[in-house]
Amino acid sequence: MTVINTNIGALNARHYSAKAELFVEKALERLSSGRRINSASDDAAGLAVASKMTSQVLGMKMAIRNTQDGISLVQTAEGSMNEINSMLLRMRELAVQMHNSVYTSKDRDNAQMEVNALLQQIDQIAETSKFNGVNLLDGTYNKEIRAGNTNAEVINVAINSMATTSMAKIGAFATEKAIDGGSDSATNQEVTAAESTEVSIDTSLFSTAFKDAFTNDGLGEFSLTATGSTGGDNTLFSIDPKTGKITSKAALDAGAATDTNGNGSTAGNGVYDIEVTYTPRFGAAAHVEIVHLTVSAIAEKNISNVDLTSEANITRSIEMLDKALVEVASGQARMGALQNRMQYTINSLTQAAMNIEIARGRITDADFAVETTVLAKHQILAQAASAMLAQANQAKQSVLTLLQ
Repeated sequence: MTVINTNIGALNARHYSAKAELFVEKALERLSSGRRINSASDDAAGLAVASKMTSQVLGMKMAIRNTQDGISLVQTAEGSMNEINSMLLRMRELAVQMHNSVYTSKDRDNAQMEVNALLQQIDQIAETSKFNGVNLLDGTYNKEIRAGNTNAEVINVAINSMATTSMAKIGAFATEKAIDGGSDSATNQEVTAAESTEVSIDTSLFSTAFKDAFTNDGLGEFSLTATGSTGGDNTLFSIDPKTGKITSKAALDAGAATDTNGNGSTAGNGVYDIEVTYTPRFGAAAHVEIVHLTVSAIAEKNISNVDLTSEANITRSIEMLDKALVEVASGQARMGALQNRMQYTINSLTQAAMNIEIARGRITDADFAVETTVLAKHQILAQAASAMLAQANQAKQSVLTLLQ
């Protein structure tokens, strides 16, 4: 059929030329952007998945920054703790030095002045240690650090107060050494001690009569005895048979119901009745010492109560300082553990973010080998279609011969 209004060959050539040009343009777009998906029409499902992955990667990268900030915060707190620990060690060193009878009260006062200065500095550090304006060591810091993409991925950071009134709180000390409490007669030897886990009484507090007997024969034997209404609380104590040191078997409290009147009834007044017998070796008369130990209540102590002005207070201060050092060391260990945890978190997030970016790249990135092949193919097809369009147009020239 010979017609000129409808050039079927030209129409086909034009159709395939346009189709080839579309593929060429798409290949050029992907090669130019480096992305396989440049619009939703390229891959709607792939774009949705890639968008979620992008959100996850961005969240992880910000969580890494958050965790790095957390490490900086913890390191700041740990640095301040190190200084506090150094000052506590210096105070303990002074306490051990002053717990020596060669020093005078003036020497101890001078040591106490240094201790007071160190206590003030500890409080200043606890009050002023900050990170980005946030207090760290005043006991108020108990926060969460976002360390992941989801709401559940948080790390709690709690830092105890390093103020002197908050460290080493002690309601009863481990050991208390009794001191002279009044009457010094053998039949009524009064001594006192504060509440503690263990109370000790040594023979330096005994009467002059005992000391005379002990001077004559210092190799006798001590024992706890009870005659009449005295020594009612002997069962609560033990005694060293050689040195005569009396030690409580359990904690003693002020006004405790465990002390008795000596006749078997409970006194509950915090006064413990102890009878000690010293028996010399060579048949000399035994010496009996009636000790009345009054246990007094003690207010809760803390590091702010460190006192080096007397040997008794120094003993208590060393116990408080030991406890404070343990608490600070525990705080430092906690900070170190948090730093390690955060570093492992950063490593995990970095690895996860990298893997997700790789997975997202498989979906969205253009494969240059494929795209260049597609480009070359459709460029050739476009050129061929153009050539065929020219041939189709030329083919209709034969109609003119019919008009001659």
